[in-house]
Amino acid sequence: MAVRGTSRASRQRKRVRRRALGAILVLLGILLWGGTALMRVTAGHFAPEAIIYLGITVGGAAVVGGILLFSTTL
Repeated sequence: MAVRGTSRASRQRKRVRRRALGAILVLLGILLWGGTALMRVTAGHFAPEAIIYLGITVGGAAVVGGILLFSTTL
């Protein structure tokens, strides 16, 4: 008897890993947003605008990617 596909346990482990990765991405994105906001407040006009916009963009992308990973593995 041939076994096709992957086992139920391996699919469950893959699902758990994807959920964990999604949660980590969301947390890292929020931390990056917070760090960018803190840098904007404390550094003021000394911080380059490009760095601030890059932090906001990358943080937002990490949050969205994490939400997508987390929500597609439910």
